[in-house]
Amino acid sequence: MMQFYKKRDFGALVSDTLNFFKLYGKNYFKNYLTLNGGIIILLVVVIVIGFGDFFKQAFGSNTNGEAYLFQDYFQQNQGLLIGASVLSIILIILLSLISYSFPVLYMKRLAETGNSKVTMNEMIEDMKKNLKKFFIFFIGSVFILTPLFIFAFIISSFLMIILIGFLLILACIPVMVNIINFTLFNMYNTNDGFFSSIGKAFRIQFSKDFWKYIGSTFIIYLLINVVTTIFAFIPMMFLYGYILTTVSTTPDAIGSDSSFFMILMAIVYAVSIACTIVLNNLIYVNAGFMYYDSRTDLHRNVTFSEIDTIGSGE
Repeated sequence: MMQFYKKRDFGALVSDTLNFFKLYGKNYFKNYLTLNGGIIILLVVVIVIGFGDFFKQAFGSNTNGEAYLFQDYFQQNQGLLIGASVLSIILIILLSLISYSFPVLYMKRLAETGNSKVTMNEMIEDMKKNLKKFFIFFIGSVFILTPLFIFAFIISSFLMIILIGFLLILACIPVMVNIINFTLFNMYNTNDGFFSSIGKAFRIQFSKDFWKYIGSTFIIYLLINVVTTIFAFIPMMFLYGYILTTVSTTPDAIGSDSSFFMILMAIVYAVSIACTIVLNNLIYVNAGFMYYDSRTDLHRNVTFSEIDTIGSGE
């Protein structure tokens, strides 16, 4: 069994994140995809069906110099586009609930019980118990954390005239990701409210382990981007290259083939979204190990608890 509450250096944070999925990956993704798989597939279908034709019209009308056709399409299909947008927002909220809550509660259950065979019913019960906390977190993140992070990006952008601006931009993303994740981990693992958890998240991130946490998040993000590039960026470049070649050699052919190209692009984009959603679990689990690393107040208690259990099965 993996020990959660303990100090980890930079290498251990990255390696234990990968080892987590080696040990628990089968059970983890079985439950995760059972809960989230249907929502991901439905969101992909909505994107392909609801917006695929929209992008086809936008691309086709612009390449043929007939922008008014796009305007006509938009006016004639307002109901479809609005319906697809509303459904997408609902699905994204449900997706966020499971995508953010599942890894936090899964790790919490493993850390507290030591049972590696977590069931779907247990995860559903845990999410029901924390539903109120999630919506407080969701609203607070949208209206408090997001504007704060946008302000930080603006300041960093202004400072790009000097070298420090580039460094701040590079640091901003992992810092923001960590603060959001630490906030949710603290809300689910303690009785602290949203603002108390934000304060805790900032103290964790801007502690003596600042660079260790940023570096760990950066490496995991780099790994995710490499994988998503293979699944999405490379096929997309082939599609764009083929389209540009077709436009330059036989301009009339693009009109007849635009529907096919737009469908392919929508599918590639949808697969990229699904792939990113699943791979983001690496970020959440990595954030969990950083959170447990920071909770030195609980390390000794957990160690004593483990010592007390030695020989209990004899």
